[in-house]
Amino acid sequence: MNNKFLVSALAVAMAGSMGFANADVSVYGQVNASIDATDQDGGSDDINLKSNTSSLGIKGSEKISDGLKGVFKYELQTDISEADGKNDGLIGRDQYIGLQGGFGRVLFGTMSTAYKSPGSKIDPWYRTSIQSRSIGLQSGLHKGKGEEGQGRGKNMIRYDSPKIAGGLGFTGTYQLDNTESDLENEDPYSVGVTYGGNGFYGFASLIDTQQSDEASAVQVGGKYSISGFTVRGIYEVDQGLLTSTGTSKGDGADLWSVGVDYKLANNLISLDYGQSDESDGVDGLGSGTRAGIDGNGNAITINNAADNVSEATTWRLGVQHMFTKRTKVYIGHANSDLDKDGANGKKGESETTTLGMTHKF
Repeated sequence: MNNKFLVSALAVAMAGSMGFANADVSVYGQVNASIDATDQDGGSDDINLKSNTSSLGIKGSEKISDGLKGVFKYELQTDISEADGKNDGLIGRDQYIGLQGGFGRVLFGTMSTAYKSPGSKIDPWYRTSIQSRSIGLQSGLHKGKGEEGQGRGKNMIRYDSPKIAGGLGFTGTYQLDNTESDLENEDPYSVGVTYGGNGFYGFASLIDTQQSDEASAVQVGGKYSISGFTVRGIYEVDQGLLTSTGTSKGDGADLWSVGVDYKLANNLISLDYGQSDESDGVDGLGSGTRAGIDGNGNAITINNAADNVSEATTWRLGVQHMFTKRTKVYIGHANSDLDKDGANGKKGESETTTLGMTHKF
């Protein structure tokens, strides 16, 4: 048995049997698998079994004094299909410790940025093979883990305010760049505001890696529900970061998408459409490399990385059936039509049809 998995299993068993003394602790997770048929022009056509962010976690809190408590979360992702040949494929997800009270919540560890967090709340296909962030309805800033604008940040300090004015909230994150060997020593940050109430949820957020004057992105979005219908939308404005991360630079790549859901009995029917525009490169420069200077004054080679974001149109159609609040099955299809893919110069369609099942506990 994989040693990491053994340690994790023992930790969960101890959590259940010992109860962590006076702490309020719970074990949670989800198992999610699908059969996916993919068809890409000029690429591979295949049918595979895929584990879609199946995970296991422990979270809890303990009262320290009146109005103050300590909180923690430790969550791991596992691949139940082992399709990648890496056994359990354990990957760390949200893992943090912090304090919570009337002032809000302060957390330290690995967690989502203020840019990623609201995006998942307007995507009914989140954590499936046709989730918005994987097919072009949302940008790549909503996924991954790292220190260069990825959706989940390492070495992070995060603050969430208490809800005010009937549902207004503020989130801010700041990352400490612990990897100076990559010739960077910037501390990425993100800020965002959300509002929820009366069937409406809206947000606006910004993320900046501080790597250059062209290393940020801004988004606005939300959803509104009434009488079984939900209308959703997001617009992301590029200031270089949508195009690329790391030492690659670019600008001009914007993205938007809209969607509608209809709930009929225990079924949810969804339809989405979106467009993304390719990058203009760096101040009009095409692909290739150029000389540059890092934050410490060292000479480096910078990839212009023009058009790392493809000019494309994307649509998605699917149905989910909820057996219970915890168990559902789904079938969906997503199609992306690439007018131009600057990363490799290809054009054509990319399609995914997925049939899956999810159980949460």
